[in-house]
Amino acid sequence: MSGKRTIEVFTAGCPLCTETVELVKSVTAECGCEVIERRCTDTVCCDQAKQYGITAVPTIVVDGVVVFQGKPTEAQAATILKIA
Repeated sequence: MSGKRTIEVFTAGCPLCTETVELVKSVTAECGCEVIERRCTDTVCCDQAKQYGITAVPTIVVDGVVVFQGKPTEAQAATILKIA
């Protein structure tokens, strides 16, 4: 993996979303990536979600690109985040 990435996880604060955030943090712990949880309960987050075309949560965005909607398995997370 090259360079530090910014990973945004759009959530609604539900248990599934919380599990997804924790999984992303776990899978990326060694890479120095910045993981940001964006709760879709405020105007700024909602505006960002609209810009990305997000219609469901959880959704994972890496450096401004939507890479996954839903809760990935650990193997999927490693693959989509290019950590494996």
